[in-house]
Amino acid sequence: MSLAATLVWKLPPPVRRAGRGALNYLDRITTWVVILREIKGVTSTDRRWLRQSALAAPMTAWGRFYGWRNPVLLHDINIDVPKLGRFLAHAHSDELYLLLPRREAAVYAAARALLHPGDTVVDAGANIGAFSVFAGRLIGAAGRLVAIEMIPATAARLRANLARNDLEADVVEAALAASSGRVVTAAIDPAKSGQATLVLAHTLDRPTMLSVETRTLDEVLADVAEIALLKLDIEGAEIDALAGAATTLARTRAIIFEQLDDTGAIAAVLARAGFVVKPLDRHNYLAKRADG
Repeated sequence: MSLAATLVWKLPPPVRRAGRGALNYLDRITTWVVILREIKGVTSTDRRWLRQSALAAPMTAWGRFYGWRNPVLLHDINIDVPKLGRFLAHAHSDELYLLLPRREAAVYAAARALLHPGDTVVDAGANIGAFSVFAGRLIGAAGRLVAIEMIPATAARLRANLARNDLEADVVEAALAASSGRVVTAAIDPAKSGQATLVLAHTLDRPTMLSVETRTLDEVLADVAEIALLKLDIEGAEIDALAGAATTLARTRAIIFEQLDDTGAIAAVLARAGFVVKPLDRHNYLAKRADG
């Protein structure tokens, strides 16, 4: 917690609430300083729209001060992210923020230490492909990348971003679960593709519901001999996905996973499967085989 945030929490409740709102608004504005430092538009038109979006931030960041708000991009643009790759970021979505390298800096650092040319990587919950592109570059042409995304429109954007970076991958459109072949309901807010979920629809502002088919990790990865890294980020459905991954886990050296609550349930499942778990940041954890 920053010094300013610490001081706010020491204020009387009514003043504290106003102070929290002011800090949130300030954070939304300063995030644009980071964006302009770490993300570049590909063409002059892209760069102009990026600057105009930053200049509009005092207005687009206004309101709903006590919750999260993504930086607002005013127009679709192609961007270069030096530490990741080249992407198309869509306007009025969470994609610009998802592509910000420092958002999950500890995750990228852990993957860089774990991966080598020729490895196999599985990105479960690949979204538009930020981590898939990063990992694909680390493992090179001799490696194998499996990217799993359950929302068809998001999977199309994932494929396009992989192509922009001259990367090949097995893109699997499916919802991961304990059993295959079931039709389940997924929820997505078009402005927050990174939060598409099977179980947390109540957390979305304007969810759109659609039917998707389930597959197990064991089925999807049946032909993979060894997995160097499995990244698992599927918005609350991780436990169910791991229930369909018994043989996959036995062939996996390391797992990076997101846990949104403090129950430790995912870590407990992986500990029973022979992994040692340690935190990477507030929500992300690294599990490595105890015998590895």
